Amino acid sequence: MIAPTEENDPILSRIERLEEQNRRWRRGAMIALVAVVSIGLTAQTRSKRRHAPAHQPAAAPGIPKNIEAESFTLKDDSGRVRAELAMSGTGPSLKLFDEHGSALAVFCVNDTAPGGPFVTLSDPAHHAGLSMSVLEGAGSELSMMGEGENAQVHIGVTKDGTTLELFDQDGFSTDLGNGMQTTRSGKLKKTSAASIALFNKDRKVLWSAP
Repeated sequence: MIAPTEENDPILSRIERLEEQNRRWRRGAMIALVAVVSIGLTAQTRSKRRHAPAHQPAAAPGIPKNIEAESFTLKDDSGRVRAELAMSGTGPSLKLFDEHGSALAVFCVNDTAPGGPFVTLSDPAHHAGLSMSVLEGAGSELSMMGEGENAQVHIGVTKDGTTLELFDQDGFSTDLGNGMQTTRSGKLKKTSAASIALFNKDRKVLWSAP
């Protein structure tokens, strides 16, 4: 029996050519499919990057509503203490210092008897100053000191009345208002808000009325 050839079997040759063409088409289609899929994935990745949300900055830490401590110290750029808020032996106090470390303003509350608030102000040399207090059982008081050692003014309001005392540099003074006064005869008398008395530097009455 003679084997079929392209010359004696043209149909068989045509079938082989068709099969070879089909194999080429399948390889071409597979390559095209892979290329299409690759292009699609690349486009999708770029789209995600393009639409990705921008980096958001970290949220600032929350500010605490309450801070608890036994003392706070405020310093300037040179490291010097300029203010101090602390619990002292008699109660809370706030001190303000100058650049040399001298306390020029003090605000405090006295917990011990007589209890109440107390304020002092001073110049850097501590020659002149002012003090105010409202103490339990002692009423309210305002005192002012001048550059001189004896120059002072005292104003007081208590349950017994009001007083105003003036002192000069030489020690002479004037009292107005309520208080206890020593008369020229050496006796004590209680004065009223309408009284006035002048004293020498030894606190002896020079003149008084009534």
